[in-house]
Formats: sequence, C-alpha cells, structure tokens
Amino acid sequence: MQRRVLVALRPVSPVERLFAVGASLSRRMDADLEVLADPAHPEWSAIESRLAALGREDLGCRLTPMPGLDARRVVEYARSHEGVISVVVGRPAAWGAEAADGLWARLECPLVAASDHPDLPREL
Repeated sequence: MQRRVLVALRPVSPVERLFAVGASLSRRMDADLEVLADPAHPEWSAIESRLAALGREDLGCRLTPMPGLDARRVVEYARSHEGVISVVVGRPAAWGAEAADGLWARLECPLVAASDHPDLPREL
C-alpha cells in the first residue's frame, strides 16, 4: 500500500499554494500526491501540467476527477481509500455548511489548511 497525500482543489482554491504544500508534505512523508478536482475546474489543463512537472521531479502523482467536489465527498474518499495520510485544502471553513458542521473532524488523518495565513487571499 502506497501512502499518499490528498490535495482537494475547488475552483476558488489557491492552486499554486495547495500544490506547494501538498508536494512538500508528500516529499517529507515519503508519499505520493493525489489531487482531487472537478474536471470543470477553470485551471484543469494547468493542474495536469503541474502534476506532470512534479512527476518528472520523482514525485508519484495522480489526478482524480471528482465532479461536484465538496467537503463530504473529500472526507468519504479519504476514509474509503487506504494509505491516505493527510488531506490538504485551502481554508477548511470555506467549504460551506458541511465543513462548519464538523465534517472535517470525521477524517482519520490530519487536515492541513494551506491558506489560512492572513497574507494569503481568502477563498470565499
């Protein structure tokens, strides 16, 4: 079983910041990087290109299309797939009412907030 870090990209997510955090975690934890994104994401081709570049840098990468990506689907995916050691999102609270209702607490691995720093743009 290969360990992996999940990065969940919404259309409003800071893509480069999430990739930087996800790739860094993957390298430090000797894990692959898996990106969950809606195929309708406005930067889909850039996401594919970024993953290809990371793959050439000896990082195992995979892009998983997830139409209608929401917090519930991210948590269910992480819980139902072995080897997920962390989930990276921009701002956990920005995922709407489901996230506010404690949905992220159902993860069985750490949740990493990649853009909660006050100098980074807000997702909402």
